[in-house]
Amino acid sequence: MLETIKNKINSIFSKIFLLILAASFALWGVGDIFSSNNNSSVATVGKLDVTADDFVKTYQRIISDLNNNTNGQITEEIAKSLGVPRQTLGQLINEKLIDIEVNKANINLPDNYLRKIIYSSDVFKDQFGAFSKQQFDYVIRQLGMDETTYFNEIRKAVLREQIQSPFTSQKDLSKILNNTYYDIRYEKRNLKVVNFNASSYKVDSIPSENDIREKLNKDSGLYQKPEFRSFSFISIKPDDLIEDIKITNEELKKEYDNYPEKYNTPEKREVLLANFNEKEEAQSIANKIKDLDTDASISKIFIEIIKENTELDPNLVNLGLIEYNDFPSEVSDSIFKTEANILIGPEKTAFGWRLFLVTNIKPAINKTFQDVKTDIEKELKVSVAIEKMYDLGNIFYDEIAAGNQIEQAALSIGAKVEEFKYIDVNGIDQNGNVVNNIPPYPELLDTVFSYNSNETSELINTIGNTMYAIQVNDILDKRIMTLEEARNKVIEDINLEKRMELALNNATNFSKELNNGNFEKIAEKYNLIVLEANNVSRDGAGAEGILDNESLREAFNIKKGETSSPKKYKNENYLIINVTEILPVIDRNSDQLIRINSEISQSISRDIELLFINNLTNNQKIKINENLLNSLFQNDS
Repeated sequence: MLETIKNKINSIFSKIFLLILAASFALWGVGDIFSSNNNSSVATVGKLDVTADDFVKTYQRIISDLNNNTNGQITEEIAKSLGVPRQTLGQLINEKLIDIEVNKANINLPDNYLRKIIYSSDVFKDQFGAFSKQQFDYVIRQLGMDETTYFNEIRKAVLREQIQSPFTSQKDLSKILNNTYYDIRYEKRNLKVVNFNASSYKVDSIPSENDIREKLNKDSGLYQKPEFRSFSFISIKPDDLIEDIKITNEELKKEYDNYPEKYNTPEKREVLLANFNEKEEAQSIANKIKDLDTDASISKIFIEIIKENTELDPNLVNLGLIEYNDFPSEVSDSIFKTEANILIGPEKTAFGWRLFLVTNIKPAINKTFQDVKTDIEKELKVSVAIEKMYDLGNIFYDEIAAGNQIEQAALSIGAKVEEFKYIDVNGIDQNGNVVNNIPPYPELLDTVFSYNSNETSELINTIGNTMYAIQVNDILDKRIMTLEEARNKVIEDINLEKRMELALNNATNFSKELNNGNFEKIAEKYNLIVLEANNVSRDGAGAEGILDNESLREAFNIKKGETSSPKKYKNENYLIINVTEILPVIDRNSDQLIRINSEISQSISRDIELLFINNLTNNQKIKINENLLNSLFQNDS
């Protein structure tokens, strides 16, 4: 069992480490919405508790990970709408269910073995591949843990994996099943398609008043005016304050002297470096590099020889662009005194023998005080302006707390108030026009639509070091259009329904006639253009702009020579599809076969694991503290 654990520790460890580390770099202040000091239980699973602190930390971790993968697009509201809080709680409950099974099975992991496999992780290795205690201590400090806590977290993850591994391990499918699924997925088809477009049919009758009224009442959800809001907007940004900020020459010079690294660029070198355990191996590789007779650059030779004659990863051999301080002095001394494109070594090190090659040298750039004086002044002014902004923000909050409206609060800090009249959440006015002068700040309109009438928002940090606040002045609720407001749209829709009915009748008659003639001849009779789509895949490639998802599925459900029934397309057309040729798979791609095997086996594993979790759920008493869970997200008060 311990050997199995060792084989899995790298993947498990990486997931745990990356998820926990992500929490330290959250892209939005989700922590501010919680009171994580409350360590009451948000749920109990048997005799185990899911504490509020557990929930908060896991939620932050998940949100941070989502943000890291979406360039910071997951806001609090989006997370809630996606059900992330409930999914987080579900994950924690499942973990507790597994923990109960771990205890039942009496599975344990010796401390010395756990320490050994954790210390072997690449996360804690230095540039030479050796465990670094300094790196280890630094990482767990960043995670807010001590060694004991950290080991316990990894131990629990590993032990849970032992219970779940029978369901999550990859299993190879039978060759017949894998090949059959592959052939179905990658089969292609040649199609002929005719399109019965509603716009081709004329409707002479005019809907009566009664028809219009009935349609409006029947489909009232289609004829609604959205909610509109009027609001006031203020903003504070550094540019508003910079003009009045003065920085003395002495302050500028002090900044230059205190932070020379900000204004001077040290020498950098691109380096290829390989470590070897034995001198003989290092010398052999060096000889091969020197003896190779080719016009290729020595850096390419270095990489090729390493790739062909060692088990070293060429990507790890390339250290990229480094500075002197990136390495211990005994390494940097050698690297930074040699000339470019000259192979150095074998050199003896504390870990064996090394060869290295400097492939490029970027000289140091040293700027005088006069060179950077203007830049320093701009930077310091912005820094001072930001400090002043927070002071002004406090004044603003005091004014609002005193019961003043946003206009009076803005006056107290010298901010300009902008007024916006009746805009919907998409930035459209009551006449259907885009309001172009709305400040271009992310989530501004979401903020406007998250406050009640006469409420003033908090100051919100946004792009460009800007802070803004809004006050909702009036709200026009969402409503059904009046008969006059909806008249033209209702008439259009009634006429479209009639034209679609005519299109369907024609398409149905076309289908019936296909029994007595070929596709092209019948299409010509109906004055239809036959569209050809060849080599069409199940993902729609080859049929772009001709078929949608529903009609595409139909095209792969019928046999060669068969014709589909009329299929609605984009609500204004009916399509009829004829399969002229089925193109079977000739050569199976090995990489795609592997992916298919993985996808199907993972799907099967997920289904089995879900059944397992459901069974555990039925055997344990689970209680959720809804009041506490909801209170964790009440940040509007």
